[in-house]
This record gives sequence, C-alpha cells and structure tokens, in this order.
Amino acid sequence: MRLPLIAGLILLGSCSSQPPAASTSADLPASTIPETTTSVTIPATTKKRFENQIAKFILSEVQESLPGLQGVARVQFLRQKSEQFNHDVNHNLLSSRMLMEKDLLDYLLISEDILLHSDSYASTLGALSSLDWKPDTYEQKILEELNRIDQTIAALASNTSKDSFNHHVHMTGVRKTTLYPEDTFNGRQTYLDRLSQEMVNAQANWYDTYNTYSPSELSILGEEGSTRSFHYSADGLVINLDQVKDLPAFELKCLAAFYGFPGLQSFIPHPEDSLRSFLNLPAYTLGWAGYILDEVGTRDLGNKLDYLYFARLQSSMALADLKLHSDQWSIDEAVKYITENTPYTSHRITLMLGQIQQNPGYYASALGGKLKFSELKSRCLAEGKSCQADFNQQIIDQGPIPFEVLERLIF
Repeated sequence: MRLPLIAGLILLGSCSSQPPAASTSADLPASTIPETTTSVTIPATTKKRFENQIAKFILSEVQESLPGLQGVARVQFLRQKSEQFNHDVNHNLLSSRMLMEKDLLDYLLISEDILLHSDSYASTLGALSSLDWKPDTYEQKILEELNRIDQTIAALASNTSKDSFNHHVHMTGVRKTTLYPEDTFNGRQTYLDRLSQEMVNAQANWYDTYNTYSPSELSILGEEGSTRSFHYSADGLVINLDQVKDLPAFELKCLAAFYGFPGLQSFIPHPEDSLRSFLNLPAYTLGWAGYILDEVGTRDLGNKLDYLYFARLQSSMALADLKLHSDQWSIDEAVKYITENTPYTSHRITLMLGQIQQNPGYYASALGGKLKFSELKSRCLAEGKSCQADFNQQIIDQGPIPFEVLERLIF
C-alpha cells in the first residue's frame, strides 16, 4: 500500500529538480555550469501522518473482514495483516494509539491460533487470560483465594453463633434456610422482576465506583430446558428457570452487581476503529466483574456473607476447571467438593461444570484476572502511583486489553 505514496514523493522531487528552460549548456560555458543536487525534505509530521494512515487502513481492513471469517481462514487473515503491518509500516513513527492497536492485532493472531489448534490446557489459559502463569501457579493462587474467602466467612458467620464454626454445616444450613422463588410461572416472573430491581438498586448504590457514571440497561430473559445456568452476552442475561432451587434469594444482589453495574455492563463500547471488541479475554471482563464485586461486598455491610458465597462459587469453579482438565477430578468429585463448600444445589453446580467441559480455561482465567486486578491495585498503592485515584475508571476505559498492555498504560 505504500508504493503509490512513495511514487508520488519521487515524482514531486523530479519535477522540482528540473533546471529552468532558459538555462542550457548552449548559453553558458561548460565550466560555469554548477553541479547541483536538489532534494526534497519531507517534514517529520508528514512522514508520521503517512505511516499512521497506512496503519489505519490496514486495521480498517481487519475491522471490516474479521467478522465474516472463522477458523483457519480467520487465523490466516490475521497473520497476513500482521505481516503486512510489519512490512509496510514504520513503527517508530506511529502514534501511541496505533502502536496499541498493533499490539492487539498481534495478540488476536496468537490467541486465536492457540484456541484453534492447540490441545494444551496451559496454552488455552494463556490465550484466555494474557497471563504467563503456569497451571501450578493458577492452582496456588486459587487455593490462597479460597482460603481467604473461607476465613472471612468463618469470621463473619461465627459472630452469629455461639457454637464452634463448621464450614460444611454452615453451607448446608444456608442452602436449607434461604428463600427461593415459588415453583410457579408467577414465582419465576417475580424472581426476574426482583433481579431487575436489584439492577436498578446497584446503580443507585454504587454509582461512585467510577469517576464517570454511565447508566446501563441489561435485558434479562428466562429460559427453560437449557443445559446452562446463566449466559451473559451483548444481547442480555439469560437465566435457566427450570429448577427454582437453583436461584437462591441471597444471590440476587450479587448477580446484579456482577452482570450489571458496576460489573460487566460497565464496560464502555469502544469506537468501531478499535480491535478491542474482537478480543476474547474473560480474564479481563469476568475478572474485573469478580474484582469489583469484592469491592461492593466490603461496602454493603449488612450483606457481606452473600457476596462471599458468590465469590466462593466462582473460585470453586476455577479450581474445578483446573482439576478437571488435569484429570485430577471426575465430574462427581467436582460436584461433591463444590456442594460441600458452597450453599448452591448440586443441579446448579452440575450445569456450571458442563460449561467448564465445553469451555476449558474459562473460569480459571476469569479468576486469574480477578487476582491480577487485585495485584495491580496493590501495586498502585504501594508505589504511590496516581493510578490509585482513578484505577477503576482506567480499567473500564482501557479494556478489554491484554494485561501487559494495560500495565504499560497505567504505570
């Protein structure tokens, strides 16, 4: 794509170097004709503009063509555009925004190639998270997070009982005593209405989570006969209403904050000229929803345990993700472990484990992202960086992007 531009510059130089018509060798002695060379110096700003325009054109082709491609054709196209970018564009003259888009293009190529061709669970984790953690590192961090959650639950729950705290007994008790929707059409509709109201309440209660408050709307739909429990997408949140015992009342405010505001629904749609919308990074999106839910839980003083139960479920699923795909657990063992350690039904857990089997690395990478956000926030505080003041806003404004790119932007 550069050839027409370069040809134009060469033509401009050759035109400007022609001697005037009146000055010929016939008019002057040969000894008086000076040997001169006329060159055109292109301003640096013009060079930068040209390079950025070429980069923008290549990226626009990716934007236009990628949605219609799948599988091998998609990966081949991304590779072609990445190589074209490297060959045709001087990276040293690009704006910071174009450099970031090139990083996203390269990450798209790598991650989609891995997800298409690799049978390695470790590679899949890397593609879904952008983290360079090994599975053993994930397991260590997940176990530490589970221990933190369990200790916090014990500290809060033991204050309400004079007896010594037993984690398994406590979870069984919560499962038995919590409220569930009535097993009728009206009961299910009431559940959806209550969740909608909790979405509104979350925006009213936690609007100060970000520097800039952006109201959001999330469509909530119920379904029956599905093999999934909850499914979030750009079209809305779809909930399996088959068994009302899968829908405990304590979870409503957690679902509202996690899927709605200030969680997943807070991500601001980016302009069409950014590749961020093509990234599949549950570590960033779901990881952030999990991180921000913890922040909400510490502020909602009267309902801290409810948020911890939800966090315990998410962390348990992350552990099951690792154990199932390393052949350390069977499905039955995973169901038993999570049922004993959370107040959720075995049916709900079985549905979620089915999603883990279909999407290896999904829950583990999401929890990895949550823990990474916690590390980044702690780093801001420890280093006295200005990012601590608007950390939450930066995460929403910049993402989803690979964590390596995020760190370059905020530190």
